[in-house]
Amino acid sequence: MLHARRQLLKQLLFVSAGAALLPSCLLLPQKKGLRLKHISVDADQEMLFSAFADTLIPTSDTVGALEVHADLFVWKMLDDCSSKQEQEIFLKGLNAFSAAFQKQNQLFFNNANPAQRLAFMEKFESEKGSKEPLVSFYYDAKQRLIQAYSGSEFFMTNIQVYEQIPSRFHGCVSISNQSIKQS
Repeated sequence: MLHARRQLLKQLLFVSAGAALLPSCLLLPQKKGLRLKHISVDADQEMLFSAFADTLIPTSDTVGALEVHADLFVWKMLDDCSSKQEQEIFLKGLNAFSAAFQKQNQLFFNNANPAQRLAFMEKFESEKGSKEPLVSFYYDAKQRLIQAYSGSEFFMTNIQVYEQIPSRFHGCVSISNQSIKQS
């Protein structure tokens, strides 16, 4: 009787420990978002901006914005180098962008196909000088992504070959009399 009770307690202990550890062992994806110092970005905003970056600079015969992590660079720069007001405007613009796309297409931007995304983004190209928050978000995000992509290691080593300073020195360049007379 005593032995059966001990055996039952051992099994109960193992089952309860297993039940407590099971959720952490399942490795279910959790929506956490980015951990930044000054702004909080949820997983939906992160996925939306990743889709925006992928639409703006897609992967083709060269790597796209997502492969060089341009979207993460923009979030980091926004967190570290922008004022609180600029951060709030950017996040409000991102949310307005998502809501406008969803209203027009009845689906989320990151769930749409690339043609639908591109068609939606192209309408902002004709409104460049507008002060509308949605348009200014589009141009701000576009400028930041292009800066991130064109400053990436891939771009600087494969597309626009970067030469460290000092660059080549061309000291012996002949000047013809013809070029002196013209100036």
